[in-house]
Amino acid sequence: MKKSKSLFEALTALKAVTQTLFKKMPVLFLVVVYLIDLGIRSYLSAGWSTTYLLGLLILIISIGIYVSSKSLSETTLSFVLGILTIYSIDWEKANITLFVILYLAYIVVTFYISAIRLAAKQESILTQAACKLDIGNYKDVYKRLKNISQKSTKYGQLSILDKSEIIRYLAFRQVIIGEYEEAINMIELIKNVCQAEITPCCEIYYGFYTYCHNQTPTPPNISKEVEKMFDKVTTLTISYLEFFEIFAQTKRILIEKALSFDKYLLEIKLLALQGYSSADISEIMREKYLK
Repeated sequence: MKKSKSLFEALTALKAVTQTLFKKMPVLFLVVVYLIDLGIRSYLSAGWSTTYLLGLLILIISIGIYVSSKSLSETTLSFVLGILTIYSIDWEKANITLFVILYLAYIVVTFYISAIRLAAKQESILTQAACKLDIGNYKDVYKRLKNISQKSTKYGQLSILDKSEIIRYLAFRQVIIGEYEEAINMIELIKNVCQAEITPCCEIYYGFYTYCHNQTPTPPNISKEVEKMFDKVTTLTISYLEFFEIFAQTKRILIEKALSFDKYLLEIKLLALQGYSSADISEIMREKYLK
């Protein structure tokens, strides 16, 4: 399956790589801050406009707020207030230097607080997963799970917390640890193609996983079989979210082997072409095959 490229996906990948890099080397953040401070001091010492510098800073911050909050009104308000502040203050050299020092100190402190919170949340998630897998030896299992969560994914679209959430989901369903890396890559692919949240993507993967796992004989590479199954889903004439809803309501048909997967998809496809909604399709298929 070929994954589509987009600016959003590229930015998501850049964000995930940056988070991983700073997590592994926190000192690198201080180096970046030092370089920014050095650049600002060089700019000021050259006698260039302080207003232009602050205006650029407000612009960058506003863009960051918009990317984070996706709220145009909040971003516009922050930008306008920032610009008004710039032009309402007589910036002397001492004032701008103090402003830069305080602002960089604020960035450093908030970064490390965020890093601590991220690490604590990841530890909590992975500890839950480790205890579920082997509570008597959870410390060793935790180390193994943490190592998996820190490995880069195939497309670089998942954050460390995303990978940790997937690991916890799989652990609670007793999927063996040896299959986690391939599972994470497959769930990443499903997420990117469907543009859905992590949990429904995990549910689709696990539904396909259990279907393949219960086949006789069991396929040697279940994740590869799951990918083939998902390739077939892309041929349906309904949205991915609609399929997720139908699958959640009717996967018992596959579990009880009332239909093969190909016939199951064909049934959904024919009903969709007749104009039935996802709720109607689920109801019809349950009445027809689950009596």
